[in-house]
Amino acid sequence: MPDHQTVTVAGKVTHIFGHRFVVQTDREPVLADITPRGLEQIELHLGDYVELSGEQKPSELKVAIFTRDGRTVTITHKEKHHDHLGNADPKVALNAARAAGFATLGEPRRKPKHFEVLGKRDAAFTELHIELDGHIRKMKPVDRHDPKWMHAIGA
Repeated sequence: MPDHQTVTVAGKVTHIFGHRFVVQTDREPVLADITPRGLEQIELHLGDYVELSGEQKPSELKVAIFTRDGRTVTITHKEKHHDHLGNADPKVALNAARAAGFATLGEPRRKPKHFEVLGKRDAAFTELHIELDGHIRKMKPVDRHDPKWMHAIGA
């Protein structure tokens, strides 16, 4: 994940989209996000002159400090929690696939909230999405020549 820099911009509010809005600075328009919770603290108005400071992401400025008419509000953004990434055992997914009657091919592929496992039953290939607790939440047929699974199928 690339590092994003903290920036400060100032300008006039030109568009409002819920908790996101556009500020026209002296250089360019900036899309800003104050979060739904921040919107509860701040009433946005078209034409307001504001100063914003926060983390510049590729698509928007995540506002941490909002200043208007000398009043400053601090806004907190929820941090993404990746706790679930380290606590997953691929054996749980493999055991769930086997318990459902599938022979497993290749290695389970880790996703943020599940594993993808290639299973074979009755000569048919199936992609299984297995949650971290072993619950199979999705099954979809896989063609023998599917590029995603060709290596595991050996086609």
